[in-house]
Amino acid sequence: MKAANKFLVDLRVALVQLNPQIGRVHETTARARSLLNQYKAALDNKKDNRPPDLIVFPEFALTGYNFTSREHILPYTSKTEQSDSFKFAQDVAKQFHCYTVIGYPESETETKETLYNSAVVVSPTGEMVFNYRKSFLYFTEDNWGCKENPRQFQNFPLTFKKRATRIGDKSDERHDITLKTSIGICMDLSPYKFEAPFNDFEFSSYNVDNNIELIICPMAWLHSTSITKQDTDMDEKGSNEIPKKLATIAQNLQNQNLPLTGSEGDFQIDLDQANITTRLSKSSPDINHEYTELSKPDMTNVNYWMLRFLPFLHLNVRYYWWQEKVLTDVFSELKRKTYMGASSTKAWEFSGKNAVLLLANRCGVEDGNTLFAGSSGIYKFNGNEDFSGEELQKDDNSRLDSTNPSVELYGNLGKGKEGIIMRDITFEVER
Repeated sequence: MKAANKFLVDLRVALVQLNPQIGRVHETTARARSLLNQYKAALDNKKDNRPPDLIVFPEFALTGYNFTSREHILPYTSKTEQSDSFKFAQDVAKQFHCYTVIGYPESETETKETLYNSAVVVSPTGEMVFNYRKSFLYFTEDNWGCKENPRQFQNFPLTFKKRATRIGDKSDERHDITLKTSIGICMDLSPYKFEAPFNDFEFSSYNVDNNIELIICPMAWLHSTSITKQDTDMDEKGSNEIPKKLATIAQNLQNQNLPLTGSEGDFQIDLDQANITTRLSKSSPDINHEYTELSKPDMTNVNYWMLRFLPFLHLNVRYYWWQEKVLTDVFSELKRKTYMGASSTKAWEFSGKNAVLLLANRCGVEDGNTLFAGSSGIYKFNGNEDFSGEELQKDDNSRLDSTNPSVELYGNLGKGKEGIIMRDITFEVER
């Protein structure tokens, strides 16, 4: 049997955070171009000014998100290669000579019978590489008749030229590397329809099961103070919470001298490798749950995102399950390889592996009531095990967030600022 080779991959990745508003595509696009020009100027001033290998934009990056009906969204939909978002991504890809990913509303045909929430991957030369359609839909997509991806979660190869070195080689020869890549759009990270068991971790389990090395997530994830369908349902029962939340959103924005749409054009450009997000546990009193301190990430959501990737996190309890064979019946019923990161042949299937996670979220406010969390971030799951026999019974509850040592935080943008974060990230893959 041929011995496996290990490669050290070095990627430069950038995430763009925008506050698009429905009906203002041209303004958002112009603002995005201005941001990218400022980013390029800052990059050109760096000693190591090589361009990024990959730029990721949010879900519905240019169009806005909170569409209320099919008629409302139809003017913004088109086939992929006719989409303004695709053409914009082509321009960005060619400008920076890099892959570009952008979220957009897709119509499958010219007649627009079938609509999807999609994300397209564009090559450095402007060609379409892959088009992913959202699998798990949020309530807002029901308003305009969005369809689920009939193929559900998918993966695809993404080749980066001369971005890897073979570990153990005495030479510094650079190799092309093809990474097994997936895309998840926002709600894909959540339990299906918020009805599936929370511990199924469908999207993250899919990635562990399929040995995905690069996970790209365009998002329009809400801030915890946003008004949601749950609030609407409760108000219909007489709770009267919505007027209170509306007043709180408006007051927070007024206190920060911002319009009801939130901050636009006050760019946060973070190219500093030393500016790493401070780890705060989900129970930390230092977490700010309000929509203030807009240049700081929303650690409530950062911690929740890490929880939704639990199969990638090291947990001591898995070794107890393994020793006591408590998952035997579970695996006999499963239609997939792992459960919460454990498999029938291994206590932790991800042990010793690496994967990169890119979460490009939007920010801002739509309609004065839909408030987005921003906090776009770059992460690496390192597959390290700090388990020892003495820790077998250790409580894992304090490790179900960004403080888990098996996840590395490379940095996050603020919750309410448009901007770009760029990081150089190194990780190992086996071939």
